[in-house]
Amino acid sequence: MSPRRRGSSGYRGVRERPSGAYYAEIRSGDVRLGLGTFETLHEADRAYDAATWRLRRPRAQMNFQDVYTHEQAQDLAPPPRLITDQVHEEHRRRQRRLLVVEEDERVMTEWRRRHPEDVAAENAFWAERTARHRAERDDRRRRKALAILQCEVVNNSGTSIFTSDDERWDDAWLDTSDNSENDDSE
Repeated sequence: MSPRRRGSSGYRGVRERPSGAYYAEIRSGDVRLGLGTFETLHEADRAYDAATWRLRRPRAQMNFQDVYTHEQAQDLAPPPRLITDQVHEEHRRRQRRLLVVEEDERVMTEWRRRHPEDVAAENAFWAERTARHRAERDDRRRRKALAILQCEVVNNSGTSIFTSDDERWDDAWLDTSDNSENDDSE
């Protein structure tokens, strides 16, 4: 039996994309079921027919009326993807966010092009901050190693390798002691 010809593609529920692919959809009240994008017109048309069968529509609404069972409809096309107003709103929200990010990137690129001195100052700031953080981290590691060494020496021999006037003793003592103000008052 020949198909019922409708719309620009010639089939009901099928549109041709600018890329040459075919998009099939079917509507059911307020809900639009996107059936997908297909490489051939025949695949898109069969997906529409399968969805028509699944929705228990009359065979007269199908493009080809040669689908007689639910199994045949399942074999012709996968189940459709539900496209609701909520899905559309989420898509629009993501598109707006993407546009904002793209505009932000464009403006920042233009700013960097027009104000290279700001870029140089920002790079210098981050280089100095990174160097300062590395120096602080290295200092903490050095003091920790010194404290560990002090503890090992005291535990092994019972005496310290430092004298009370050695500045390394202050570093080790401050890093390893708890709040010493309470200890002095006792």
